[in-house]
Amino acid sequence: MNSPEADRGIPELVPADLRGTGQRISWRIRAAYLLLGVVALLMVSDFVLRALVPAFEPARTDFSELYTSAWLWRHGQNSYNSSLATATQQRLVGVSVQAAPIYPPTAFVLVSPFTFLPWGWANFVWLLLGLAGVAATVFLLWRLCGSRPWGLGTMAFITFLLSFDPLHQAFHLGNAALLVVPLVFWAILLVESEQDWWAGMAIGIAACLKPQIGVWVLLYYLLRGRKQVILGALTTGALIAAVLLWRPFPFFNAISDYRTNLHYWFDPGRPFGFTEGAFPFHVNILQIILYRLLHSVFASNLIAHTLFVIGVAVWIAMLWRARFRIPASLAISSLLALSFLSLYHSVSDATALTLALCWALEERQPWTRIKMATCMLFLLLALPGHSALMRLSPYLGASIATAWWWNLFVARYFVWLLLVLNIVLLFGLWDSTRSMRVSDHEKTGDSSTQLANRVRRTT
Repeated sequence: MNSPEADRGIPELVPADLRGTGQRISWRIRAAYLLLGVVALLMVSDFVLRALVPAFEPARTDFSELYTSAWLWRHGQNSYNSSLATATQQRLVGVSVQAAPIYPPTAFVLVSPFTFLPWGWANFVWLLLGLAGVAATVFLLWRLCGSRPWGLGTMAFITFLLSFDPLHQAFHLGNAALLVVPLVFWAILLVESEQDWWAGMAIGIAACLKPQIGVWVLLYYLLRGRKQVILGALTTGALIAAVLLWRPFPFFNAISDYRTNLHYWFDPGRPFGFTEGAFPFHVNILQIILYRLLHSVFASNLIAHTLFVIGVAVWIAMLWRARFRIPASLAISSLLALSFLSLYHSVSDATALTLALCWALEERQPWTRIKMATCMLFLLLALPGHSALMRLSPYLGASIATAWWWNLFVARYFVWLLLVLNIVLLFGLWDSTRSMRVSDHEKTGDSSTQLANRVRRTT
């Protein structure tokens, strides 16, 4: 058996589970490391083989539309004209699918450097940057979780993140979430290090690429009164907007075409609407469930948006009662999750919600049922349910594909999981607030007792 002095000399990079002699190391631990390593390797190979290898082939992805729109903006043309964007996409990318861009114009500014490259190389470089974003997401979440020492738990955490299905969907589609999510996580880490200005710049870039993520993070720090964060974000946004306005651009025509594109995607019966004709599995708003029950567009919108407003009001009330001392990982992930209730998000955006795991897996806090429920929900969200449903649906009989239970529960399983996650995270906020108020009351009581004892001694 090794002496304690010998164990101290083992580098920290060696997992604590594997330190010691061969007799002391369980074969089960070795098998667990081997299994996790194989799964992690398979997940990385999925990124490489299904996205990086075919990067030079013509393909309709989120990035192809963003690339085409940025190219049109750089050449002073209307990026939101659907006919022009479709024809340009066919010429640049080689696909003839209709394009109806709805990205913010600030995203075109940030992506425009890629348009100096031909499509294949631009897509390849973008995906390489996205692969770096995947690595950064994993690393930053590890840091936000407290930089726990390397061990079996850390290996399982990394493997889980690499297996998270929304992250894979983001990579296969070249979605901007690959860059936005690590930017947001980095900003949170910078705020914890009191580097508010740089954090604001990171959030500003994230908001210019994906406002539906960056804006909510900015709102949290606005309520926290972190003025340097807000100033950094506004400065970054103003600089990007100045570049946007510096180039000649048909703004008035673009505004009209942008509205037309919104109708194309989100009107009833359209792909991201929530009535008949919507995408069968990739619409994640609560309205898609409510419409199945109410058969009314107005009532579905009203209830979904009302629940969102009530949720945000409860969220603000909890933070206010806790004097904004609730962990940022819980508060921000809860607000982001609330935005999924009634506002548009792609499945890829759910990667940002993994921030909640940093709160659930915090070692310094007690392990509660709410945290257990959070981890269980993320295990379900990590499953490739959308891919499974898309592959299974052609083989389903009409009696199943049109059944009410299939369309209400099975096909919309992701919406139900997000709804339950919102409830669990709000309960987490309530529990954290209650614990803090009890702790404050105990401290106040102890201080009063000490003061009373001092008064008795003096008298």
